Amino acid sequence: MSESVEQFEITFNQIHQHLKELNGFPKNDNFVELLQRSKLKHSVIRVHFDQLKQFAKLRNAIVHERISGDFYIATPHEGVVEKLKQIKQTLDQPPEALQFATRPVLYFKEETDLTHIVEAFDQHGISQFPIYNNDRTFLGLLTNDGIVRWLSQKMVEGRVNLKQTVAKDVLPSEKHANVEFLSSNATVFELEERFETSLDENRKLKAVILTESGNPDDLPMGIVTTWDLIKVDRRDGDDS
Repeated sequence: MSESVEQFEITFNQIHQHLKELNGFPKNDNFVELLQRSKLKHSVIRVHFDQLKQFAKLRNAIVHERISGDFYIATPHEGVVEKLKQIKQTLDQPPEALQFATRPVLYFKEETDLTHIVEAFDQHGISQFPIYNNDRTFLGLLTNDGIVRWLSQKMVEGRVNLKQTVAKDVLPSEKHANVEFLSSNATVFELEERFETSLDENRKLKAVILTESGNPDDLPMGIVTTWDLIKVDRRDGDDS
Protein backbone atom coordinates (compact mmCIF):
# COMPACT_ATOMS: atom_id res chain seq x y z
CA MET A 1 0.00 0.00 0.00
CA SER A 2 1.40 3.42 -0.94
CA GLU A 3 2.11 5.86 1.88
CA SER A 4 -0.46 8.38 0.61
CA VAL A 5 -3.19 5.73 0.50
CA GLU A 6 -2.27 4.49 3.97
CA GLN A 7 -2.29 8.00 5.48
CA PHE A 8 -5.56 8.80 3.74
CA GLU A 9 -7.29 5.66 5.05
CA ILE A 10 -6.00 6.10 8.61
CA THR A 11 -7.11 9.76 8.75
CA PHE A 12 -10.44 9.02 7.07
CA ASN A 13 -11.18 6.29 9.64
CA GLN A 14 -10.31 8.66 12.49
CA ILE A 15 -12.77 11.23 11.12
CA HIS A 16 -15.37 8.46 10.77
CA GLN A 17 -14.88 7.69 14.46
CA HIS A 18 -15.44 11.35 15.34
CA LEU A 19 -18.71 11.33 13.38
CA LYS A 20 -19.85 8.25 15.29
CA GLU A 21 -19.11 9.98 18.59
CA LEU A 22 -20.91 13.17 17.56
CA ASN A 23 -24.01 11.10 16.75
CA GLY A 24 -23.98 8.85 19.81
CA PHE A 25 -22.73 5.75 17.98
CA PRO A 26 -25.95 4.96 16.04
CA LYS A 27 -26.57 1.52 14.53
CA ASN A 28 -26.40 2.99 11.06
CA ASP A 29 -22.82 4.26 11.02
CA ASN A 30 -22.51 4.80 7.29
CA PHE A 31 -20.05 7.66 6.79
CA VAL A 32 -22.22 9.75 4.47
CA GLU A 33 -25.31 9.23 6.64
CA LEU A 34 -23.37 10.41 9.71
CA LEU A 35 -22.04 13.31 7.69
CA GLN A 36 -25.58 14.40 6.77
CA ARG A 37 -26.72 14.24 10.40
CA SER A 38 -23.68 16.07 11.71
CA LYS A 39 -24.07 18.82 9.12
CA LEU A 40 -27.38 19.81 10.70
CA LYS A 41 -25.84 20.25 14.14
CA HIS A 42 -22.23 21.28 13.81
CA SER A 43 -20.68 24.19 11.95
CA VAL A 44 -17.30 22.50 11.49
CA ILE A 45 -19.00 19.69 9.57
CA ARG A 46 -21.13 22.14 7.55
CA VAL A 47 -18.05 24.02 6.42
CA HIS A 48 -16.21 20.87 5.33
CA PHE A 49 -19.27 18.87 4.24
CA ASP A 50 -18.69 18.99 0.48
CA GLN A 51 -15.02 18.10 0.81
CA LEU A 52 -15.69 15.22 3.16
CA LYS A 53 -18.37 13.88 0.86
CA GLN A 54 -15.88 13.89 -2.03
CA PHE A 55 -13.27 12.26 0.18
CA ALA A 56 -15.82 9.51 0.96
CA LYS A 57 -16.15 8.81 -2.78
CA LEU A 58 -12.37 8.63 -3.10
CA ARG A 59 -12.18 6.29 -0.14
CA ASN A 60 -14.77 3.99 -1.70
CA ALA A 61 -12.77 3.93 -4.91
CA ILE A 62 -9.62 3.07 -2.99
CA VAL A 63 -11.22 0.32 -0.92
CA HIS A 64 -13.66 -1.24 -3.37
CA GLU A 65 -12.15 -0.59 -6.78
CA ARG A 66 -8.58 -1.77 -6.34
CA ILE A 67 -7.42 -3.33 -9.60
CA SER A 68 -4.79 -5.66 -8.17
CA GLY A 69 -2.33 -5.76 -5.29
CA ASP A 70 -1.22 -2.22 -4.58
CA PHE A 71 -2.52 -0.88 -7.88
CA TYR A 72 -5.45 1.42 -7.16
CA ILE A 73 -7.89 2.97 -9.60
CA ALA A 74 -7.39 6.22 -7.66
CA THR A 75 -4.79 7.45 -5.21
CA PRO A 76 -5.05 10.61 -3.11
CA HIS A 77 -2.89 13.60 -3.97
CA GLU A 78 -0.57 14.81 -1.21
CA GLY A 79 -2.67 17.99 -0.88
CA VAL A 80 -5.82 15.91 -0.35
CA VAL A 81 -4.20 13.92 2.44
CA GLU A 82 -2.98 17.14 4.05
CA LYS A 83 -6.46 18.72 3.89
CA LEU A 84 -8.00 15.61 5.43
CA LYS A 85 -5.48 15.78 8.26
CA GLN A 86 -6.35 19.44 8.86
CA ILE A 87 -10.04 18.59 9.18
CA LYS A 88 -9.21 15.72 11.52
CA GLN A 89 -7.09 18.08 13.65
CA THR A 90 -10.05 20.48 13.95
CA LEU A 91 -12.24 17.61 15.14
CA ASP A 92 -9.56 16.49 17.59
CA GLN A 93 -9.27 19.97 19.07
CA PRO A 94 -12.45 21.92 18.28
CA PRO A 95 -12.51 25.64 19.11
CA GLU A 96 -13.65 26.64 22.58
CA ALA A 97 -17.15 28.06 22.91
CA LEU A 98 -15.67 31.12 24.62
CA GLN A 99 -14.10 32.19 21.32
CA PHE A 100 -17.56 32.89 19.91
CA ALA A 101 -19.13 34.42 23.02
CA THR A 102 -19.86 38.06 23.65
CA ARG A 103 -17.25 39.30 26.12
CA PRO A 104 -17.07 40.88 28.58
CA VAL A 105 -20.55 40.15 29.86
CA LEU A 106 -22.52 43.13 31.12
CA TYR A 107 -24.65 42.10 34.09
CA PHE A 108 -26.57 43.86 36.83
CA LYS A 109 -27.61 43.36 40.42
CA GLU A 110 -31.26 42.86 41.35
CA GLU A 111 -31.41 46.34 42.94
CA THR A 112 -30.14 48.16 39.83
CA ASP A 113 -32.52 50.91 38.71
CA LEU A 114 -34.48 49.98 35.60
CA THR A 115 -33.69 53.37 34.05
CA HIS A 116 -29.98 52.50 34.21
CA ILE A 117 -30.57 49.14 32.52
CA VAL A 118 -32.68 50.73 29.77
CA GLU A 119 -29.85 53.17 29.12
CA ALA A 120 -27.45 50.23 28.86
CA PHE A 121 -29.69 48.54 26.28
CA ASP A 122 -29.47 51.66 24.14
CA GLN A 123 -25.79 52.39 24.76
CA HIS A 124 -24.42 48.89 24.13
CA GLY A 125 -26.94 47.54 21.63
CA ILE A 126 -27.43 44.41 23.74
CA SER A 127 -30.85 42.82 24.09
CA GLN A 128 -30.40 40.89 27.35
CA PHE A 129 -28.52 41.12 30.63
CA PRO A 130 -27.99 38.51 33.37
CA ILE A 131 -29.26 39.60 36.77
CA TYR A 132 -27.68 38.50 40.08
CA ASN A 133 -28.42 39.11 43.73
CA ASN A 134 -25.85 40.36 46.24
CA ASP A 135 -24.73 36.79 46.91
CA ARG A 136 -23.93 36.38 43.20
CA THR A 137 -26.85 33.98 42.72
CA PHE A 138 -28.16 34.04 39.17
CA LEU A 139 -31.77 35.24 39.14
CA GLY A 140 -32.58 35.33 35.47
CA LEU A 141 -32.04 37.01 32.13
CA LEU A 142 -33.58 40.45 31.75
CA THR A 143 -34.43 41.08 28.10
CA ASN A 144 -35.77 44.00 26.12
CA ASP A 145 -38.85 41.89 25.35
CA GLY A 146 -39.42 41.36 29.06
CA ILE A 147 -39.16 45.06 29.77
CA VAL A 148 -41.65 45.89 27.02
CA ARG A 149 -44.02 43.27 28.44
CA TRP A 150 -43.64 44.76 31.93
CA LEU A 151 -44.27 48.28 30.58
CA SER A 152 -47.47 47.17 28.85
CA GLN A 153 -48.70 45.62 32.09
CA LYS A 154 -47.92 48.73 34.11
CA MET A 155 -49.23 51.29 31.62
CA VAL A 156 -51.81 53.56 33.20
CA GLU A 157 -53.39 56.30 31.09
CA GLY A 158 -50.50 56.10 28.67
CA ARG A 159 -47.86 56.60 31.36
CA VAL A 160 -45.46 54.41 33.32
CA ASN A 161 -43.65 55.51 36.47
CA LEU A 162 -40.11 54.09 36.39
CA LYS A 163 -39.08 55.72 39.66
CA GLN A 164 -37.94 53.22 42.26
CA THR A 165 -38.35 50.34 39.80
CA VAL A 166 -35.42 47.93 39.90
CA ALA A 167 -34.36 44.84 37.96
CA LYS A 168 -35.99 42.31 40.28
CA ASP A 169 -39.36 44.04 39.83
CA VAL A 170 -39.30 43.33 36.10
CA LEU A 171 -37.88 39.79 36.10
CA PRO A 172 -41.29 38.14 36.77
CA SER A 173 -42.45 39.51 33.41
CA GLU A 174 -39.87 37.44 31.59
CA LYS A 175 -41.60 34.71 29.62
CA HIS A 176 -39.70 31.53 30.47
CA ALA A 177 -36.33 33.05 29.62
CA ASN A 178 -34.58 29.78 28.89
CA VAL A 179 -30.90 29.97 29.84
CA GLU A 180 -28.32 27.23 30.16
CA PHE A 181 -24.77 27.23 31.50
CA LEU A 182 -21.53 25.71 30.27
CA SER A 183 -17.97 25.68 31.49
CA SER A 184 -15.79 28.32 29.88
CA ASN A 185 -13.55 25.59 28.42
CA ALA A 186 -16.45 23.78 26.73
CA THR A 187 -16.04 23.15 23.02
CA VAL A 188 -18.07 24.68 20.23
CA PHE A 189 -19.55 21.19 19.70
CA GLU A 190 -20.97 21.20 23.24
CA LEU A 191 -22.30 24.71 22.69
CA GLU A 192 -24.05 23.83 19.44
CA GLU A 193 -25.44 20.67 21.03
CA ARG A 194 -27.24 22.76 23.68
CA PHE A 195 -29.00 24.88 21.06
CA GLU A 196 -29.77 21.83 18.92
CA THR A 197 -31.29 19.96 21.89
CA SER A 198 -33.48 22.93 22.80
CA LEU A 199 -34.72 23.03 19.22
CA ASP A 200 -35.51 19.31 19.29
CA GLU A 201 -37.43 19.80 22.54
CA ASN A 202 -39.37 22.74 21.07
CA ARG A 203 -38.14 25.25 23.64
CA LYS A 204 -36.42 28.46 22.71
CA LEU A 205 -32.99 28.75 24.26
CA LYS A 206 -32.34 32.45 24.79
CA ALA A 207 -28.67 32.14 25.66
CA VAL A 208 -25.88 29.97 26.99
CA ILE A 209 -23.85 31.63 29.70
CA LEU A 210 -20.24 30.49 30.09
CA THR A 211 -18.78 30.48 33.60
CA GLU A 212 -15.48 29.15 34.88
CA SER A 213 -16.97 25.90 36.20
CA GLY A 214 -20.33 25.86 34.43
CA ASN A 215 -22.05 26.71 37.73
CA PRO A 216 -24.91 29.24 37.30
CA ASP A 217 -23.77 31.19 40.34
CA ASP A 218 -20.25 31.83 39.06
CA LEU A 219 -19.86 35.21 37.42
CA PRO A 220 -20.31 35.10 33.63
CA MET A 221 -17.22 34.98 31.43
CA GLY A 222 -19.13 34.97 28.15
CA ILE A 223 -22.66 34.80 26.80
CA VAL A 224 -23.73 33.14 23.54
CA THR A 225 -27.00 33.74 21.70
CA THR A 226 -28.26 32.23 18.46
CA TRP A 227 -26.86 35.30 16.70
CA ASP A 228 -23.40 34.48 18.02
CA LEU A 229 -23.60 31.04 16.41
CA ILE A 230 -23.42 32.78 13.05
CA LYS A 231 -19.86 33.72 13.99
CA VAL A 232 -19.04 30.03 14.27
CA ASP A 233 -19.95 29.42 10.63
CA ARG A 234 -18.09 32.52 9.47
CA ARG A 235 -14.99 31.70 11.49
CA ASP A 236 -14.80 28.11 10.21
CA GLY A 237 -15.56 29.28 6.70
CA ASP A 238 -12.61 31.66 6.81
CA ASP A 239 -10.34 28.83 7.94
CA SER A 240 -11.31 26.48 5.15
